[in-house]
Amino acid sequence: MNFKKYLVCVASLITVFALIGSVNARVIINKGDVQKRVIAHTEEEVNKAVSLGCEIVRDAKTLKALRCPQGVAELLALADDIKVFILDNEEAGVLRGPKIPSTPSASAIQQIGADIVQANGNTGSGRTVVVLDTGYNYLHPELVTSYLGGIDFVNNDNDPWDDQGHGSHVAGIITADGIDPKAKGVAPDAGIISGKVLDQNGSGYFSDVVAGVYWAVNGPDNIYGTEDDFNADAISLSLGTGSPYLYQGFCDGVLPDLTEAIKYAVQKDVTVVVAAGNSGRPGVSIPGCISYSTTVGAVDSSDKIASFSGRGNALDITAPGVSIYSSILGSAYATWSGTSMATPMITGVIALVKNANPSYTQNQVENKLFGTAKDLGKTGKDKDYGWGRVIANLAVQ
Repeated sequence: MNFKKYLVCVASLITVFALIGSVNARVIINKGDVQKRVIAHTEEEVNKAVSLGCEIVRDAKTLKALRCPQGVAELLALADDIKVFILDNEEAGVLRGPKIPSTPSASAIQQIGADIVQANGNTGSGRTVVVLDTGYNYLHPELVTSYLGGIDFVNNDNDPWDDQGHGSHVAGIITADGIDPKAKGVAPDAGIISGKVLDQNGSGYFSDVVAGVYWAVNGPDNIYGTEDDFNADAISLSLGTGSPYLYQGFCDGVLPDLTEAIKYAVQKDVTVVVAAGNSGRPGVSIPGCISYSTTVGAVDSSDKIASFSGRGNALDITAPGVSIYSSILGSAYATWSGTSMATPMITGVIALVKNANPSYTQNQVENKLFGTAKDLGKTGKDKDYGWGRVIANLAVQ
């Protein structure tokens, strides 16, 4: 074969293979109308995805979340935007056996000694916490006086209205006024800023949680140290992952963007209080398993670890979380269980600690919580109880 004919043959083969590749790519890209949410980290990844029909849905400092046709998502091999969920056992149908009697929040705050703190005049006045959850029922009689505004990361507006109830239950445990005495919160005069990161089904994406954490620290302009900063004492996260994202140890490398966000908050003296998850012995969920989190398990009214409470090395402390009575949608109340309920107990105690000791750093707050906790289980820190069950009246001293 002469050289010119050889070149023509090679060129023809290249064209054929290119056409085949183009057809295959087109078939993949056009595969159905199903949308998938994925994560990109570089400008090149983002530009390529957008050029193939993806839409940027969240810009969260270290990442961008994209909604893509499933075929495009598969073609680009971008990581999934992992789903997170509320950690309320009765909502999730996890509790088994006979109905456990309701534990009024007022009884729970007696169990942890918060009633003693309140009786001494410390109700968390002037302290602020950010709750990242399903939103906030700011029309509920128990919650109206504590609302300091917020944002909706799910619907992309400035109204974090709760359409599920979980966020309002969590908020009530922190700051309910006690119009119904059984529902009184740990720090009834603290203020709450709400970030809605979970939808009406109680689910959301880790990218929105990442964005929410930076927003909670930096304020609406996303620049730390400016006049719109919230200056919050804590961020409360009653959410997490299910299987296979459960860990006996720490998980800092699994979702590094979320790890960096929580680390950033802690470095700015904001304690990030996170539920341990409701999967019991298999482990702690994300983001509770991140080492920078203050991770909370649940005990019952007898200080026995709840069967559902996530266990592992990342667990730091426990609080009441079984059949807790608190505010929900409308002007109603409900009794729910989960590490979701234990987490705001700790958040409320932090507001009391900061009221008593405004100059405390994040590290000092944690040391007071852990050092004064009621030691349960094995002596010292263990995988079931962490450092023990919180004692609010000792922590504020």
